[in-house]
Amino acid sequence: MNHRWKEIRLAAAGLLVVGAGVALRVHFGCVNHAQAAEAAPVSPTPIAKPGNEADEKAIRATADEFFKAFNAADAKAICDLWARDAEYTDESGQAFQGRAAIEQLYAEVFKQHPGAIMTVKIESIRLFGPDVALEKGVARVKSPGGLADMAARYTVVHAKRDGKWTMVFARDAPYVPASNEDYLKDLEWLIGDWNPAAKDQPLRLHFEWMAQRNFIKNTYAVTKDGQSTLTGGQIIGWNPKRGQVVSWHFDAQGGFGEDVWTKDGAKWVIEATGILRDGSESTAVNIVTPIDANSFTWQSIKRTLDGVSLPDTPPIKIVRVHSSK
Repeated sequence: MNHRWKEIRLAAAGLLVVGAGVALRVHFGCVNHAQAAEAAPVSPTPIAKPGNEADEKAIRATADEFFKAFNAADAKAICDLWARDAEYTDESGQAFQGRAAIEQLYAEVFKQHPGAIMTVKIESIRLFGPDVALEKGVARVKSPGGLADMAARYTVVHAKRDGKWTMVFARDAPYVPASNEDYLKDLEWLIGDWNPAAKDQPLRLHFEWMAQRNFIKNTYAVTKDGQSTLTGGQIIGWNPKRGQVVSWHFDAQGGFGEDVWTKDGAKWVIEATGILRDGSESTAVNIVTPIDANSFTWQSIKRTLDGVSLPDTPPIKIVRVHSSK
């Protein structure tokens, strides 16, 4: 195999590498609130009692106030929703006693992560008598700059005091999704078929979910005169130990490699390494920049083959193939 053919294979394999996120560690504080319109339907209380519907509506109204205050970075407004003797415990087990400590906590969160946005799915609200309610759900916080969501599972105890519901206790716990789909959500737009916009580049990419949406599979084929000249595949998944999206790619000639993905604003930066069938080693940094829902550009830079530098590729526009049905 000559050096030029190796370079062509390296470039084709690079087209597989798209996407990733770096986890943002955000201290959630009380993560029980979001817009009522975005919350999931609450579970019914064990025993229906008069006034339950009105009480649940009032708790959701408090949730709405919290959501607006958080997204306005208003620590004082958030803590006005707590009882004076309230207690919040974070995922690490650290406890914060009273409004003053909770307000200081939120002020620090907003200082460290300006523009952070919270969304919440309320899973259940249960009333235990006329004055105590338990709320459970999952909260997510996203920071600007393209960093990925972080999530936590929360429990909040509400108490009715002087006729008004207020938060008296909250605890966060690590959120472990039922599958890795949550970690791959930022790549869901890839699902489908893609071609280079230029007609002289006969490449076909196909992305689909696999293994109960724990992975995304990508298969590709390069054709010439109606015949496949290069085929291969890629499996995209989540590495929990690294806290990053990774991929493994393979080609029909026996080459393989691994990639680590990082999101940088609107674009994706992918550090790729590979080994060809003859033992040659390749490296590259591939950059994918979405244009819209149906197109993106791909470019490979800092490429090497057995330690020898290769020229950067020009940006290539990739477009979605729409079904004729």
